[in-house]
Amino acid sequence: MSVSLVAAVLAVGTILPASAQVTAVPREGVAFSDTVTQRVKVETVDPDDRTIAFTTPDGQVLVLPVSPNAGNLANIADGSTANVTYSQIVTMLNLRQKGPGSKEARRDQMNVKPNKTDIEAGRFTLTVTAVDLPNNTVSVIEGDGGAVRTYKANTIAKQDMLKKIKVGDVVIGLTTPLMVTAVSPAN
Repeated sequence: MSVSLVAAVLAVGTILPASAQVTAVPREGVAFSDTVTQRVKVETVDPDDRTIAFTTPDGQVLVLPVSPNAGNLANIADGSTANVTYSQIVTMLNLRQKGPGSKEARRDQMNVKPNKTDIEAGRFTLTVTAVDLPNNTVSVIEGDGGAVRTYKANTIAKQDMLKKIKVGDVVIGLTTPLMVTAVSPAN
């Protein structure tokens, strides 16, 4: 059966026109650990499984496990507002978008709110505001404004990536939420 599957895949690959075949494009990227604290709308809490579903201020719905040390989930009601701290990985892709089109991309991003699909996927556009090579940090701001976030490059690979980016570069960010580390009812 596995031989016939391989033969079918090879046959499809040779039958498709060149325009329909997909070629993988490698992307350079670097990932940073991040901790976020936000006031959120709680959708539902499951104290038995220690999970919580909540909507962030930008509209992203997250369903995350809750650390045993995060607090008493029985104090958090469905539909309430809570203060939540969670860990996430922020991955920055395409770290070299300087040059033709980057000024227009930055200008366009300043006036455009992220679309629903981007919010749901945790995808956003960032502009590099500072690169501090002696301290191995990069600072970025989301395309539609907000707080400047600074990330520390704590590995050789991340430090090498910092050397490739410049202030003004437009990068694509992706977030991967991991776990709620603190949760409490909002006052």
